[in-house]
Amino acid sequence: MIRPMEDPTTTTMSTYDRIAPVFAARSAEPGAEFTAMRRRFAETLAAGARLADLGCGPGRDLVWFREQGFRPVGVDRSAEMVKLAVAAGATAVRGDQRRPPLAQGAFDALWSSAALLHVPDAETGDTLRRWWELLRPGGALKLSTSVGDGGVWEDVPYESGLRRWFVHRSPEALLSLLGAAGFEIREHGVTDGHRTWFSVLAVKAAG
Repeated sequence: MIRPMEDPTTTTMSTYDRIAPVFAARSAEPGAEFTAMRRRFAETLAAGARLADLGCGPGRDLVWFREQGFRPVGVDRSAEMVKLAVAAGATAVRGDQRRPPLAQGAFDALWSSAALLHVPDAETGDTLRRWWELLRPGGALKLSTSVGDGGVWEDVPYESGLRRWFVHRSPEALLSLLGAAGFEIREHGVTDGHRTWFSVLAVKAAG
C-alpha cells in the first residue's frame, strides 16, 4: 500500500541514490541470456548508431554499447546512478525517463532494460509516446520489463529499511500501449529469471 502523500517514483529514486554503489557491483556481470539479447539488438543497428539508454542506472550497458562503436547517452533520475555512469566513462544526464531531456528525432535506437517497471501504470502510454518522439523514422526500441499485474512495493533485499515501487504488466497490455504510441512490433518473448521478463523489439515506422 502507498503511504499517504508518498510519491512512489520519488521514493524509488531516493532508494536508488542510497544503494547505487552496491547496486552497481551486484549488477556488473549480467547473465548469459541477457548478454545474448543485448548482442542481438546491437547486431541490428548500423555502425555508429546514436542510442539512448532510458533508465541507464550506473552505466553498465552504456559502456558496453560505446565499446561496440555506438554513440550512447544515458538518462536516469537518480543523481548517484548518473555519477557512477559518468565515472565509468559513459555519457549520462540526470532526467526522468517519463520525459527524457533529449532531442526529438535524434536517435537511431532506444534501450530500456528493467526501467519501465518503475513508471506508474497510468503514465505508461504517455511515456511510450515520448520515447517514440525521440526516434528517427525507422529507429528501434529494445525494451524489457517485468510480467505481472499492477504495482507493488518491494523491500531491497540487501539494504534493510529501503524499498522500491515496481509496476508489473501483462505482455498483452504492453503490446497494446506500444501500438497506440506508434510503434510496430517486430518480435517479443518471455523469459524466466529471478522475475518473469517480457522483452520487445519495436520500430518507429519509416513513414
